[in-house]
Amino acid sequence: MSKSKWIYKNIKNPEFQTLAEQFNVHPAIIKILADRGIQGEEAVREYLEADISRVSDGSELTDMQRGVDIVYDAVQAGKYIRIMGDYDVDGVSSTYILYKGLTGLGVKCDKFIPHRITDGYGLHEPAIRDAYEAGVQVILTCDNGIAAANEIRLAKELGMTVVVTDHHEVPYNDDEAGIRHYIIPDADAVIDPKRPEDDGVFKEICGAVVAWKFMWCLYRKFGKEDKFNNSDFLEVASLGTVCDVMELQHDNRAIVKEGLKKMQNTSNIGLQALLEILGLKDKALTSYDYGFKIGPCINAEGRLDTANEAFDLLVETDYQKALEKAAQMRDLNVERQELTKQGMEEAFKIIDAEMQDDKVLVVYLPEVHESIAGIIAGKVRERYCKPAFVLTKGDGDFLKGSGRSIEAYSMYNKMVEVKDLMLGFGGHPLAAGLSLKEENLEKFRQELNARSGLTDADFISKVMIDVILPIDFLTQNFIEQLDILEPFGKGNEKPVFAQSNVKATRAEIIGKNKNVLKITFNSRNCKSGVCFHDIETKEQLLNQNGKLYDFKMLYYPTLNEWNGVTSIQANVQDIC
Repeated sequence: MSKSKWIYKNIKNPEFQTLAEQFNVHPAIIKILADRGIQGEEAVREYLEADISRVSDGSELTDMQRGVDIVYDAVQAGKYIRIMGDYDVDGVSSTYILYKGLTGLGVKCDKFIPHRITDGYGLHEPAIRDAYEAGVQVILTCDNGIAAANEIRLAKELGMTVVVTDHHEVPYNDDEAGIRHYIIPDADAVIDPKRPEDDGVFKEICGAVVAWKFMWCLYRKFGKEDKFNNSDFLEVASLGTVCDVMELQHDNRAIVKEGLKKMQNTSNIGLQALLEILGLKDKALTSYDYGFKIGPCINAEGRLDTANEAFDLLVETDYQKALEKAAQMRDLNVERQELTKQGMEEAFKIIDAEMQDDKVLVVYLPEVHESIAGIIAGKVRERYCKPAFVLTKGDGDFLKGSGRSIEAYSMYNKMVEVKDLMLGFGGHPLAAGLSLKEENLEKFRQELNARSGLTDADFISKVMIDVILPIDFLTQNFIEQLDILEPFGKGNEKPVFAQSNVKATRAEIIGKNKNVLKITFNSRNCKSGVCFHDIETKEQLLNQNGKLYDFKMLYYPTLNEWNGVTSIQANVQDIC
């Protein structure tokens, strides 16, 4: 088990009981919301009554109306429009929304989605020149463009109109006086909630939601808002939101909440087929299904093949063909999972043998496909609670890789300190990408470790406990009320429950694949718990010397239905 420190959020407020009665929920619900900074009647109401009708249409964003007017005039003039997207779930989703939206208006348009390896992220010169040679008159970007000042300048020089829809951070330079200067590309319209002018708007939306709001405004201008509302855009936007790990707050929470409902009865043939292939048809969907089942299938195309295949599924109108494409995507994801597993095992072996004392883990896996380096780096970070870089063999003597970090280590800032050792890099505090010469690999590892500034305390993950509640006090009604907190995800994490002095009578590893730890409790209300993580270690801890000891437990209460009988069950997160 990874090292972790359990911390109870002991927030008290005399309003808890009053608000609980007002909204007819258990006081623990109000306590959980307070843990998330949601306090007071208005904030609680906004959260509990999250509804798509409260979502902004995006008209307040800088250049939104200008961009809509440009595309509207282009459509009226019959101009040739090309959508330029990205290869991940958000990129494919936003490309689909713009493409389906424009073709739904009878517009002649096409799309370009770059290849992860041969093209790389975002706009690039060959794609711009190809568009020009094809006779494209208007370039409409999605999920990219804000950092493509040079490429957009080229497009403008070639006489093309450029409208950017993006959600990434705006590039900037700080001058000698410390004054920050933002670099806005010279496009005809730049729509990005991260623009500094857009103060006071909810900025944490994905590219697909920006595209969704753009289409909303465009359809309104055409007087076809009803057609927009009856489209399948919302469920696709909600998929992009979860898979791009956006904060599930404000607009995002309402979009995902409503999008999950719509996804169950989506009119999109390709999504219908994918749900069937994944065994999700006619089932109540959760954000987990988006993030760990549907999204990975779409992402697998962009990682191991081309994201155009995922896009083709979304626009497929023949259900049988859609089933075939969906099955191929599922199989490709299975392949990706196996490659990831192999890479993880090799990384763990190297670290355990050679890097136990390293504070920053730099692992070279020459045979690993570069598209899954980031996934493996994330798994390494989770296992060791340390910043992790995974590098693979690129072309020639170049190495390429990705990094994933912990809260105490700003990965991008630390990479700046050793920038001379790399050919190129970019990223954020918690994630980054890079390339370097193979001859600089060991020096890169040494310098990052020498400059880490990390202490042993930084490697202890913090688990915040929301509710201390013995399982004896669980009721079916309370557990059903917890559904009001969904959808769960970043910024709206699943609450953590805790109990000390838990008494159990049995703990055993079960299941066809021996991948479940079942714990039998000595409790009148909650008879059993299940655990799916690090089960061998937990089983050994519980069965010391053949005796079950009292223990502390982190869990989440659920209802288990079996043979028509509903029982209370604890999904165990950790024990000590």
